[in-house]
Amino acid sequence: MRIRVMLTSILVFGLVAAVIGLIINATGFGGSNSIFMWVAVSFVMIGIQWYFGPSIIKWSTGAKELKRESAPEIFEIVQKLTTKAHLPMPKLYMVNNPTPNAFAFGRTQSDSNIAVHAGLLSALNKDEIEGVLAHEIGHINNRDVAVMTLASVLPVMLYYGFLIFGSDRNGRSSLATILGAFVAQFIGQLLVMALSRQREYFADEFSARLTGNPANLMSALAKITYGQAAGAKSAGSGNMASALYIAEPSGSKMNVAEIASAIRAGDEAALTAAIEKEKKGGAMELLMTHPLTSKRLERLNRLRKGQAA
Repeated sequence: MRIRVMLTSILVFGLVAAVIGLIINATGFGGSNSIFMWVAVSFVMIGIQWYFGPSIIKWSTGAKELKRESAPEIFEIVQKLTTKAHLPMPKLYMVNNPTPNAFAFGRTQSDSNIAVHAGLLSALNKDEIEGVLAHEIGHINNRDVAVMTLASVLPVMLYYGFLIFGSDRNGRSSLATILGAFVAQFIGQLLVMALSRQREYFADEFSARLTGNPANLMSALAKITYGQAAGAKSAGSGNMASALYIAEPSGSKMNVAEIASAIRAGDEAALTAAIEKEKKGGAMELLMTHPLTSKRLERLNRLRKGQAA
């Protein structure tokens, strides 16, 4: 799945770079004047992404608006959490997907949406679902969609910044300049993914504090990530909304029931063993939009200890 996501990112970047390059060339701007066109077009594309993003996400995931009468418990949980967080009630959507997951999307806090997979409701208990929904409300509270939409232009800006400043007065670029621009773009992608991982930590902490029980989200994360390990190629994985989800499937094949039980029972030894097992395969985290679940569990566990003290 990660390879498909990386290839998709490369193709999207290539398309954006080609469009901006064609516009700059077509306008006849050269040298330093290209900077203004490059920045202007980049921010126009941000605006387009921000405005049309929700519609594209609903179309790509097949999300259907959820009515209160069909899922009263979900509405009750979200209403309670948003009232406590002093946020407007978001629209709720259902995605007919058997994998347990959820995501938040929208333009502003007053125009926010939360989508849940059908698999989430069948795999998690009520407390765990509350922990997941509180995490998604955390994204809304922290305005993460707007933050990440703005950040998404960084790789393109770095690419063209390097290309423009490295070109001669006639706008010609050497091979070294072009290669350097691609390196700058790749570094930009890494920075965006690092920012995405940090926002996930913030949403985790928000969930823990809003619910008053970090174990709810801890147990849910264990089921979502480790439970998907064997079926990581299930329907919906690798689509354009994957970066929005609460977690990515883990490559670690661990006993989900035992981990969830250890979290609920406060079994530090079993929890530590599970965390250490996943850390052995953590080198790929740099290319992930989400932190390793082991690190998220560690942070949430520290919060739980702090609340218990």
